[in-house]
Amino acid sequence: MNLGEKLKYLRKQHNWTQEQLAQHLNISRSQISKWENGDLLPDVQSLQKLSNLYKVSVDFLIGKHTTKKELLREVNLLYQTDRIDEKMLDIIDYLRQNPNMEKTIYSLTQLPVKKRRHLESIIIKLVKEFSDAIK
Repeated sequence: MNLGEKLKYLRKQHNWTQEQLAQHLNISRSQISKWENGDLLPDVQSLQKLSNLYKVSVDFLIGKHTTKKELLREVNLLYQTDRIDEKMLDIIDYLRQNPNMEKTIYSLTQLPVKKRRHLESIIIKLVKEFSDAIK
């Protein structure tokens, strides 16, 4: 996820429009739009304000590689939970490192529930069988 996509995602997580976010930051809506579209990068002060507003680090916003402990803290803050553990973090990290897998799994979320569950069971069976075969 690039910076613009991350900013858009965080804004939507808070159910804010670009206009509402602009009001929080005391800037124009077009500025937010340019950031999210990748036409312009936020300055350091804006990154700091965004970091405080979303309660994530600037490192997280700019995509700096973090330690597992830092990433776990950031993800739990982002999703406002404490239920994401190291196992789940390993899965998230795997997906971050494998964009094709991430896109494929994301496409599953767009399917109707019945079709999604059917495909999920096939994928689970396939991965288990393959995993057992290479042991």
